Amino acid sequence: MKNILYSIIILLATSWFVACDNVNSMHDKYLANGEKFYVGKVDSFKVYGGKNRAKFVVWVGDYRSTNLIVTRIDTSLKYNFKLSETNRTDSMVFYIDKLKEGSNILSWNTWNADGTVNSIPQGTSVTTWGERFQTFLTNRKVVSVSYKALFKAYTVTWDANNVKEPSFSTYALGHEINYATASANDTLVQVLYDPTALTTPPTSTKLPNYSVASGKIKYRMLFKPVATCVDTFRTEYSNFVVLP
Repeated sequence: MKNILYSIIILLATSWFVACDNVNSMHDKYLANGEKFYVGKVDSFKVYGGKNRAKFVVWVGDYRSTNLIVTRIDTSLKYNFKLSETNRTDSMVFYIDKLKEGSNILSWNTWNADGTVNSIPQGTSVTTWGERFQTFLTNRKVVSVSYKALFKAYTVTWDANNVKEPSFSTYALGHEINYATASANDTLVQVLYDPTALTTPPTSTKLPNYSVASGKIKYRMLFKPVATCVDTFRTEYSNFVVLP
């Protein structure tokens, strides 16, 4: 009976040692080059597209992470940003330029000071806009420019309809008018439309101190493809001649 008991104990012990050896062998291939250490990754992020660039807002709590390296996946472009050494409570903002119009896939990780330890890679996609979007932008029509006694100033009267970019169906957000004053100084008047009433924008704009002797006024419209776009697109200037 004792022999049977001893045999069972020896069999169980052998099985345990074999099992442990198998577990160790599973880890050996990962430990062949030594243990892998990581620094803290980006805790939270937000990415906003713009005109061939993106705004990157990040929070990184690990002070061992001193640099953020961002790569555009389909190119060799890399961006190396220095992280704040003193403040990791607030967000840090970086801009990534030279992005193609359309969808861009970005990958990033953080690194320690001597570039020997990095974080686990992360990534996302961001949409940017450029020449293709720009080509669809048009100026609003000017009906007339005349002196209005009520305003005691020359006034631009606009067509009642706002202009719209067709591919994104976005209306102009406002306009800028450049003109010369009586003292021969160039003046820029910017008017932003009510975002809740873009289909019915203001139909007149006053031009304080406009010099009719100069005769010329140029204007352009302001657009964004989406509300979160970090850049404002402007049309080419259109000229309007005022006869004295």
